[in-house]
Amino acid sequence: MIRLDKVSFSIETSAGAVQVLRDIDLQFPDGSITAIVGPNGSGKSTLARLISGLLCPSSGVVALVDEGTASPPGRRVCPGVDVGLVFQNPDNQLVATTVEDDIAFGLENLSLSHAEMVNRVDDALDMLGLREFRAYPPHRLSGGQKQKVAIAGVLAMKPAFLVLDEATSLLDPSNRQEVMRAVFDLNRELGIGVIVVTHLLDEVLGTSRMVVLAGGIVIASGEPRDVFAAEDSVRCGGLVPPLSARASRLMQLRWPDFPLCLDVDEFVEAACLLS
Repeated sequence: MIRLDKVSFSIETSAGAVQVLRDIDLQFPDGSITAIVGPNGSGKSTLARLISGLLCPSSGVVALVDEGTASPPGRRVCPGVDVGLVFQNPDNQLVATTVEDDIAFGLENLSLSHAEMVNRVDDALDMLGLREFRAYPPHRLSGGQKQKVAIAGVLAMKPAFLVLDEATSLLDPSNRQEVMRAVFDLNRELGIGVIVVTHLLDEVLGTSRMVVLAGGIVIASGEPRDVFAAEDSVRCGGLVPPLSARASRLMQLRWPDFPLCLDVDEFVEAACLLS
C-alpha cells in the first residue's frame, strides 16, 4: 500500500515559494484502481510524481507500507520497480532506437535473464498491439503509437503500482479503450494497483475510487457515484458529470426518488421503472 501522510509540496519562483499541494492524506491499497481528477493547476501531475517517487515532498511522508500496518515508516517508493509512471508526453520516456529496445530498456536494470526479458517484451508488445512495430524507430511512430510504446515499457517492468498521468490523451477512442482494457486486465490478473490521472469520464467510471483535487488540496474522495452525487465536490472540482447523471438531476425535479445514474443502461433501466 502507498500511504501519504500530511504531504505538502512547494516550488521556488522568482516571486517566492508557491505551494502546489498541502496536507495530503491518502492511501492507495494494493490492487486498487483509483482516479485522480481536478481542474488544471490543481496539482494532479505533481501528486502523480510524488506517488511514483520522482519527487520528494517538501514536508510529510510518502511510503510503501504493508497493509494492516498501524503506522509508518514503511520505506521510500522506488521509481520503476515499486511504481511505474507513464507521462502525458511519450517523448519524455522514449530513449532507444527501436520499439523493442525501448521496452527492454528498463528491464536491463533488473538483472533478469535474457529469456525472461524476451518474454516480457513479447507480452508487452502483444498487450498493446505493437508487435508489427517492434523494429521501428520510435520517432517514426505517430503520437498515439509512441504513447503505447511508453506504456508497454512500464508494463514490462511489472511494478506493484502503475500511475497513468493523462497517458491515453493522445490516443483515439478505440486505442484508448484498448489500452485501458489492458491496464485493467493487468490489475485483475496480477493484482497491480492502478492510479489514473485523467479528465476522461470513461476512465473515471472504470475505477473503484476517485480523488478530487482543487487548489492543491483533496476536496473529495470516494466511489465515483458518491462523489458525483455531492454537488459541492462537482462544482469545486470543476467536474463535468456524465450525461446520464445530468439527466438524472433533471428527472429528480419531477421524481425526487429517481436514482443518480452514471451510464445510459442505468438511466434506461431506472426510467422504465417509473409508473
